[in-house]
This record gives sequence, C-alpha cells and structure tokens, in this order.
Amino acid sequence: MALKIDAKDARIIYVFKILKNNGVISVRESAIHKIFYYLSKNKLSVKFDFWEDRKFSYEIRERLEKLVEKGYLKKIYFVEHLGGVYTPVYLLTEKGSNFLEKRGRIAKKDMKIIEKIVGDIIKKIRSKKGKKMR
Repeated sequence: MALKIDAKDARIIYVFKILKNNGVISVRESAIHKIFYYLSKNKLSVKFDFWEDRKFSYEIRERLEKLVEKGYLKKIYFVEHLGGVYTPVYLLTEKGSNFLEKRGRIAKKDMKIIEKIVGDIIKKIRSKKGKKMR
C-alpha cells in the first residue's frame, strides 16, 4: 500500500474529526469498522472492502496503521479494568486536524453523509448508555 494519503484516508481522518467534534476523543478499531460499514451502505462515494458480510475490513486496519505511522492518528492502549486486556484505541492528532483544514479533499456530499451517519450513531449509543462516551 502506498504511503501517500488518498481519498479513503481523508475520509477516515474526517470521521475522526466529526467524532472529536461530538465529544468522542478515542475510538476503538472495531467502532471504526462499523462506522465505515454503515457509511458504505449509505452511498459514500468511496467503498471499503469488508470481509464477507461482516463489519470488519483488513483494508481499514491497514489504513489506520498507515495513518498512525504518518502521524495523522495516534494509537494508545488502555485497560478497562484491573487485570484486563489492553485495548487499542485511536485518536486524531493535531497533524490530522491540520491536514483536513489545508486540503479540502472530501466532496461536500460525502461530508454530509459522514456527518449525518456518525451523528446518528453517536445519538443512538448515548441514548442506550445514558452517559457520555469516551
């Protein structure tokens, strides 16, 4: 995979920006896969390859790692409870935020789709949990 940031990478970064704007600072990898699964089903102009009909994509995993290597995202680990398993989460870095401001590489239609779907997902999760997300 090339190290140049392309349209798919820009959309991943934009999803992190929208999540951050809605108070979601850190995101599990599985949540990113699910978000893009629903975005792909809702007419996003770029499509990601998902494994069979599951909400997992090796392509997204590789792109997340590439964005971490390039400094657009940061990967940290946390433990939910004492003696628990380390869970990796991703954060948007300052470089990632600046990338979107300098280069408007996302179509307005895609921006609206991302904002609507991610906003709906956040509202649904918050209403189920009844508390603020991480």
